[in-house]
Amino acid sequence: MTSIPTIRPATPDDAAPLAGLVAGLMADEGKTNAGPTAGQLAQWLSGETPMIEVLLAERDGAALGYLAFYRAFSLFRPGPVMLVENVYVVPETRGSGIGKRLLVAAAQTALNRGWGRLELNVADGNPGADAAYRALGLSAPGESVRRVEDAGLATLAARR
Repeated sequence: MTSIPTIRPATPDDAAPLAGLVAGLMADEGKTNAGPTAGQLAQWLSGETPMIEVLLAERDGAALGYLAFYRAFSLFRPGPVMLVENVYVVPETRGSGIGKRLLVAAAQTALNRGWGRLELNVADGNPGADAAYRALGLSAPGESVRRVEDAGLATLAARR
């Protein structure tokens, strides 16, 4: 019988396996840019106010997935909210409830901190994730994400 995975906050010591999980997500999404290094992740997870927080799913010492989030703020809510940056589960364990356990743990964290909302984006080409999130009660507010990054960000910043 397979043991139930544990969900726990990641520490800087988890940076190497986390880097591998992030690389897996990037490969799944067809991203070709370099992902974060273990050193970068360790730095971002460090300190009194880390730049990003991560919930790590593991079983028998093996990392099976993660949910990365940070505190954001909404004037419309109003107040602090949890913005989920990534949710990833290794392919061979998908469908086993790990993603759900990560989201439940994230919701508990948000409530414990007095954050009134958990928000995440779902890629248009991922109907399975969209259906899973809807089944957990996450709604689609009818908004689409717009993004500018890298060279486009520099071009926008240089406009007059």
